[in-house]
Amino acid sequence: MKAHKALVAGLMFAATTALNAQDIAHYSTNVQKGEMDVRRPTLNFQRAQSNYLRCLNSETPGVVEAALGHVTLMRIKYPQKDMNDIRMKLYDLASEGATASIRQKAFTAMQVFANPTIYRGVISEGQTSGDGLLETVVAQY
Repeated sequence: MKAHKALVAGLMFAATTALNAQDIAHYSTNVQKGEMDVRRPTLNFQRAQSNYLRCLNSETPGVVEAALGHVTLMRIKYPQKDMNDIRMKLYDLASEGATASIRQKAFTAMQVFANPTIYRGVISEGQTSGDGLLETVVAQY
């Protein structure tokens, strides 16, 4: 029964993460074009940050790794936003993450958080997901 609950919780986190990624991509694309779509609400940055922080605190390694990519993408797209809570969590994950992969990805995300503007070339136009982003950062820099 515990495995079933963990799976359901992981799926809920993943769905929340995917929804936030779509909101971020939609909002940034429309802002760049100078238009707004009245059918979709504008990005609730605080809600997105809160949901990603919950994902980073998950006990499921896959949820944490996915969230690391998404928060890194969010940081590159919105370098002026205050993301100190997530930055502090990255320090924790880089030193005490559950797996070596989480620790390595958290360290890479910390580098992006330190100077997000130099990594703008890593993301492609209209990129909506952080999947594979950290691997691309490591390969290119």
